[in-house]
Amino acid sequence: MRIVAAALFWLVTMRGAAAHALAQRYDLPLPLGFFLMGAGAAVAVSFVVLALFRRNDRDQLDAALRPRLQGAIPRFIVLCCRAVGGALLLLIVCAGLFGNQSTFKNIAPVAVWVVWWVGLSFVCAFIGNVWVLINPWTAAFKLAQRMAAPWRNDLSLRWQYPAWLGAWPACALFLLLAWFELVAPGRDVPRNIALALLLYSALTWAGFVCYGRELWCRNAEVFSVVFGLFGRFAPVRFEGNGRCHWSLRPPAVGLLTRTPLDPSMTAFTLLVLGTVTVDGLMETPAWAAVVEQLIGVQPSTGAAASYMALQTALLVTGPLVLAALYLTAVALMGQSPVTKLAGQFVLSLVPIAIAYHLAHYFSMLAIAGQFIIPLASDPFGYGWDLFGTMLYRIDIGLVDARFIWYLSVAAIVTGHIIAVWIGHATAYAVFDAATARRSQYPMLVLMVGYTMLSLWILAQPIVEPAIK
Repeated sequence: MRIVAAALFWLVTMRGAAAHALAQRYDLPLPLGFFLMGAGAAVAVSFVVLALFRRNDRDQLDAALRPRLQGAIPRFIVLCCRAVGGALLLLIVCAGLFGNQSTFKNIAPVAVWVVWWVGLSFVCAFIGNVWVLINPWTAAFKLAQRMAAPWRNDLSLRWQYPAWLGAWPACALFLLLAWFELVAPGRDVPRNIALALLLYSALTWAGFVCYGRELWCRNAEVFSVVFGLFGRFAPVRFEGNGRCHWSLRPPAVGLLTRTPLDPSMTAFTLLVLGTVTVDGLMETPAWAAVVEQLIGVQPSTGAAASYMALQTALLVTGPLVLAALYLTAVALMGQSPVTKLAGQFVLSLVPIAIAYHLAHYFSMLAIAGQFIIPLASDPFGYGWDLFGTMLYRIDIGLVDARFIWYLSVAAIVTGHIIAVWIGHATAYAVFDAATARRSQYPMLVLMVGYTMLSLWILAQPIVEPAIK
């Protein structure tokens, strides 16, 4: 009964953007340190196995990148996907502006933070980048171009995009999105979400007009960039240039490439991993102790401005520290230039980001995501029951702390092992065999350390202290 009461209290009081932890706690059968050392050892052993038995991949890389199956997506399906994407964006904005402003009586917070950001990330990572098909801003712009066709063939001015700018706009917008999700006051207020979407829509369409849709999506439309990054891990590849096509490939091989990422995309990849780690760190007792020490109050009760400043500082500092560690590991490879090698190997960190995303957000999707069922019938919070689901009861027992802990262990270890494999495959494609093996020693140290740190962070809101 205590667990049920605590869970009900959590469901009533939780905020839409911070609902990652469970009300229950899990008493580990072994001390936490055993799990951390075991996870680190598993990653290290995978490195040893690959070092002993991996062979030169120069000829195998091109074969691995060839699609196994491919085909065109019927135009009717593409049009339906675009129509659904545009309609859902319009619904979310209208519900946020004109609907009930209670977080759990309006579809906007759950649709954006849970279904869109978390759920769609999982789909893009484990199935394919469907954002190519449903991007509502692309759909609206293409519709506008079609309507304007009698007077103007192309709505884009096709200005020259500065080469030095690269994907830095996407980096800035992603950091702003992370700040809005994790730090901003009122981030779960429906009207604030709708206004943010309107502002982002205006910026995106302005970018389309000035520089062209494809170029802006590749460098500045933050959802296209992040979902495209996750989609490189997926077994299905969707391409939307001209007619839409799909192709099937082994999972994770999309992260293998001979062409290094430019510095801006390297920074974006590190930012994605760094921000989700910071999100987890903000839920730990260690962070609460730091906040209490610096501003003299608990995070949940104290000075809002001071706490926001600390959160913002952590959000900026976390990715910078990760970038410094990564660049140090790359520099220790003994090859130059560092920027080129950093772009060559940074995609090996994407499985880690996906694994952490899965471990950290799965409970949020499984429990808070259920609110989309009753809200589908009453998106504005007016008391409607369009599909007969308004009285759906949230099943708080769908997942428990034990399940989430073992999911976290499996996801983190598997993600790091895949990262080690991608790093080895990339090294053998770039260097000779002896140099390739030596080049991965610094990355091994970084990945083992990050494995243990990730599990420690994920354990804090889930598990009880270790058995003494």
